[in-house]
Amino acid sequence: MGAFANGRQEEVSVIDTATHLRELARPVIPVRFLLFAMIGGFGVLTHLSTLWLAVYSLGIGFAAGQGIATMVAMTGNFLLNNLFTYRDRRLRGLALVTGLLSFYSVCSLGAAANVGIASHLFDANHSWWLAGLGGAAVGAVWNYAMSSVFVWRSRATAPALRQPQAPTEQNAAQQNSMSPSAA
Repeated sequence: MGAFANGRQEEVSVIDTATHLRELARPVIPVRFLLFAMIGGFGVLTHLSTLWLAVYSLGIGFAAGQGIATMVAMTGNFLLNNLFTYRDRRLRGLALVTGLLSFYSVCSLGAAANVGIASHLFDANHSWWLAGLGGAAVGAVWNYAMSSVFVWRSRATAPALRQPQAPTEQNAAQQNSMSPSAA
């Protein structure tokens, strides 16, 4: 993404944007929440696009389309938040898969409320996008709260499997015996 400053194009990264947001919002709003909200905004667009595609292009019923759109948006938001919002706690490898499954699990109540509220609004003759937006808003509040606690918990409270283990005396002795200087 490029921006023009002083007559020349400069690259502006997500981290640069986060730094500027931190300076503007300090200390009222945590930067992590601002990043989560920005990615959530992208997730809302993804959600509404997927909902429209499911309902109007593929002919899927609204409730099923809302469920599909919810899963697509949740997956995209998880991956983007893992990459940017929680980069200091980034999940990789198997932890990424289990983190995604945990994200689905803790967000399942938010997703159920999302689909239920959106379906109720749609059935009450509200437009599809307003109904979808209402459901997504309820899900977003739940997702932030629960994912912060259960998916990307701080390294200090994370299970031992996610933390590097200190070398034991036996491992240190093996490493020393295999080093070129020991030969």
